[in-house]
Amino acid sequence: MVRKLKYHEQKLLKKVDFINWESRNVKEIAIMRKFHVSREEFTRYNKLVHSIRDIVSKVSALPTNGFRVQASAELIEKLYNIGLIRTKRLKKCKDVTVKSFCRRRLPVYMVQNGMIEAPLAVAVKYVKHGHVRVGPNVVRDPAFLVTRNHEDFVTWTAGFHQKIQTYKDTRDDYVD
Repeated sequence: MVRKLKYHEQKLLKKVDFINWESRNVKEIAIMRKFHVSREEFTRYNKLVHSIRDIVSKVSALPTNGFRVQASAELIEKLYNIGLIRTKRLKKCKDVTVKSFCRRRLPVYMVQNGMIEAPLAVAVKYVKHGHVRVGPNVVRDPAFLVTRNHEDFVTWTAGFHQKIQTYKDTRDDYVD
């Protein structure tokens, strides 16, 4: 049983909003501002990081046998294909952070690869407006994670690509 709250405790709790709370963590706020990530996305990435670290610690605690080798190989391959780790080592899987998830987001990938020379906020707007496609699909979600397989297929939509070429004065007038 929980004791009944005293009068002053009830008054204090009325002032606190447990649903829309503000964070005082400086690193969290810095990451959210740098990568233009919402609080929900940040908490989702944080939960994924904790579950990955939990799985890595459980796999590394297993006795050395065929199952441990197979489980660690599958985990390493999955994280490598997503692009969260650069080398295929179990030790690197422990170093996955929220930043590594944020670096794989579509607008960040566009800025890093030189598709756009504007700030990240502009890249987020272009993705939200539907000017970017991955393969044949137009992507409107800036939280889309670009895997290693998708890297070569990130392009502008056809109409927007023509506008960019016209603006840069590199458009060929004789192309159909």
